[in-house]
Amino acid sequence: MPPRLHRILVFVLGLIATASGLSASAIEVESLQDLAREAAESGREIRLKPGVYRMADYLTEPVLAAIRAGVDRTQKRPPVPMLVLRGDNNRIFADGAVIEIDNSLYKKLPGGGYIRCIIVAGSDNTLAGLAIRHAGPDEGSGGNTLSLAGDRTTLEDVTIHVYGSNPYGYGDLLGKGGPNLTSIKKQSGVQVLGSGSTLRRCRVYSRAFGHCFYIQQGADITLEDCYAEGFMRSTAEMLRDRSGPAFDLGFRSVYPNRDGLHLITAGYVKSLSEDGFRTYGNAGRVTLRNCTAINARAGFEIGAPDDAPQKTVLENCVSRGCERGFLIGSQTIVRRSRGDIAHGPLLYLRGGRDSDVELELIGEGPLSMVHAIATIAGENHRVRLSAAAGERAVPALPILFGFGMPEHAEMASPIRPAPTRGVTLVNELALACVIRADGLADCTLENSGRELPEGRLRASPGSWRLPANGVANGPAR
Repeated sequence: MPPRLHRILVFVLGLIATASGLSASAIEVESLQDLAREAAESGREIRLKPGVYRMADYLTEPVLAAIRAGVDRTQKRPPVPMLVLRGDNNRIFADGAVIEIDNSLYKKLPGGGYIRCIIVAGSDNTLAGLAIRHAGPDEGSGGNTLSLAGDRTTLEDVTIHVYGSNPYGYGDLLGKGGPNLTSIKKQSGVQVLGSGSTLRRCRVYSRAFGHCFYIQQGADITLEDCYAEGFMRSTAEMLRDRSGPAFDLGFRSVYPNRDGLHLITAGYVKSLSEDGFRTYGNAGRVTLRNCTAINARAGFEIGAPDDAPQKTVLENCVSRGCERGFLIGSQTIVRRSRGDIAHGPLLYLRGGRDSDVELELIGEGPLSMVHAIATIAGENHRVRLSAAAGERAVPALPILFGFGMPEHAEMASPIRPAPTRGVTLVNELALACVIRADGLADCTLENSGRELPEGRLRASPGSWRLPANGVANGPAR
């Protein structure tokens, strides 16, 4: 190459590297072995070259032997990884790179642990641009695809296509962690454990039973512009199966339906994944901003201890097509967020205390059996429900004030009254009837629609006349 052309090429490549955030001194790697080796050091800039990288090529017998030796058997359920990024203060750029994980590889890993396919173990690391996809048999690991275990991890523009769990096709109807009617092997997307972690523009497309994004511990964690997508299936379609686990079980379910029978019940639509965005009680302050959940079990299931010193905040978040849009507990603020009731309630405020929730109802209303727009229970909450100007009128489903979510939030189970004290409800949905539980205490209702007490709806209008032919013709007079 002529010297002048070489200088131009070097200059252009330098501009590209600068634009992507890389310095000219970045280390370029073209195998997972090289990536693991370089990322075990600290303070490095690493570029994984574009291409497809098969985890099967990385998991050689020496690597598997090191994994087996590294499992901490003092833990009840120790993490079992495929690939670990161990160093600190590294910046790893992987635009155009895809890691493919064949689900048949799970059998090669040591048993008795919690499989985390890829772990970012060090602190102060950045991982950007990577895509991860599952392939091979429809089998779950019982764990997750990507685990952020270290503190202050930044994850940007990472896309994960999750595939493989056992069983798949019934959501949580056969169990989700006990009691179970069959062996459950989940496969979740991104697990967050480290404090100070930030996820930006990350996407999880789930075709497996498991969470898309879930935060189990750590504090000061932020998710921005992230996207979670599952897949829905009607219970009527499940009941048409002529083979498979539900058929073999006689279409039993772990949940009681409204007849008190533990059966899959027609009329509903279930997500085949778990939640789009989930927080657990051990997590500290979490902020979700501009995040979207589609076709998940719960778009956003947010849990915090009743006495949590800091609030979890949801701002400008959207839920569409989920079994339930927002399942909220204690110490949570929801602002400028919205969702539909295509397959389930917009809101379950399941109990707890001191949350402040403002939600906007969008969409055209139910596409399957839905029993309520919202159920509201707990203590010292404030709730405001509204609709966007120009939105179509949806069917006049009730807002159940003083009622908890059904058991395990399964819609086919009955909705029952729950303790509710000091809650303020502002209902701006004119067609929605607010049904007040008899046990409300010190609550305030600002209502644009109708209002009915629970007792009035439970009262019988009278006995029915049963003629000789056994057909009821109307109430007795």
